Amino acid sequence: MTERPFAAGFRLHLRHGAPLDGVVLPSGRCLVVEDVEAGLITAAPSLDDLTHAYPDARIEWPAATAPQEGPGA
Repeated sequence: MTERPFAAGFRLHLRHGAPLDGVVLPSGRCLVVEDVEAGLITAAPSLDDLTHAYPDARIEWPAATAPQEGPGA
């Protein structure tokens, strides 16, 4: 059995603007950095909840860190 990494990074590509860096934790919680300068972060209890907040966005996973299950996988 392969252990999941502590956190899996992703990019949230919005319809307009630059992609946002994000991470999903083993608990399923997600964080997305909205504004590095101001320290603004959006948190969601799951990827599903995160994608509801950004209906026109798509998630890009690096091949090595993509979760094996769940939305956006």
